[in-house]
Amino acid sequence: MLCIFWGVLTEEQKNLVEYIFHTHHVKFINISCKIVKTEPLANDAVATAYLKIMDNIERISELPCPQTTAFCVTIVKNASIDILRQSKRNAYVDSIDVFAEKSSDNFEDAFIQKQNIQRLVKLVHLLADEERYLIHMRYVQNMNYAEIGAMLGISEESAKKRGQRVIKKLKRLFERGE
Repeated sequence: MLCIFWGVLTEEQKNLVEYIFHTHHVKFINISCKIVKTEPLANDAVATAYLKIMDNIERISELPCPQTTAFCVTIVKNASIDILRQSKRNAYVDSIDVFAEKSSDNFEDAFIQKQNIQRLVKLVHLLADEERYLIHMRYVQNMNYAEIGAMLGISEESAKKRGQRVIKKLKRLFERGE
């Protein structure tokens, strides 16, 4: 697809895309990494962003230099958020060891603890996608509620409240033996 975009661009537009790449590529990767938290996803997001940049190159070429950078950064951020939203559909919480205490003195305690963790993981899989994603961000990716709120486009307090509701729901399910 990149070749199709590249073939349609004028020499001046190609030079602008190359300039943006050489000047801002590392910055784009860093911005995307902060959002998606992994380098492979950041690379995917930045590649998608370059396609969008080429798609909007006429608009970008008309902007003054500082606005060009801001426009491209916005494209990178949006592409990163889109990648993150796509990956959340595939986010499964398979390792919820954070709920388990690390110190077990005997075999019975360790066995019961492992059974409880397995039961908890099954309960997490019963949650809605949004709830499971919130659990994944909070306990697997160790994100705070401010970061979660930013990812979901809500306030920190709303993210915290959603987190509390999900934990209460899990606790109810666990206590009922579901």
